[in-house]
Amino acid sequence: MFFIVNFMIVWLAWMLFADKKRWRELLPVGILGSALGSTTDNIMEHYKLWEYHGGGHPLIPALTDDWGIFLVIPYLFIQWLPKQQTFGNLFVYWFMWTGITTGIEWIYVTTNHMHYHKWWHIGYSYLADWFLFCLFYQFHKNREVKETRTSKQTLL
Repeated sequence: MFFIVNFMIVWLAWMLFADKKRWRELLPVGILGSALGSTTDNIMEHYKLWEYHGGGHPLIPALTDDWGIFLVIPYLFIQWLPKQQTFGNLFVYWFMWTGITTGIEWIYVTTNHMHYHKWWHIGYSYLADWFLFCLFYQFHKNREVKETRTSKQTLL
């Protein structure tokens, strides 16, 4: 039930806060987030660095995260990028988002819906989140540049 409620909360947040007019621009980064989340979970399951509990059927945690939080968080992250993208602004923005995602994972762990194994701990998840948000940002920026070039070529 935990994972299904989490899924509903995440999609409620998307319905309330997402800029749906920009979905063509933002959805690709959400799909990237979903694919990376799914891949990461599969790798970590294989090497037993963490596992989910309490979802009933084993697919429930995987699918609700892959098509919920892993898709919505990158969408909103890119949507709300600061207008002025200085190093300081982006650092504070990344710090806020990594805090949010680490906080969500902390809830999973403290409610016994996620357990770490071997050497993995929340600190590694926090560092991984910094890396993931950098990937989302670069992916979005590269798409933005490509679309700008394509638009200019079309005008010529």
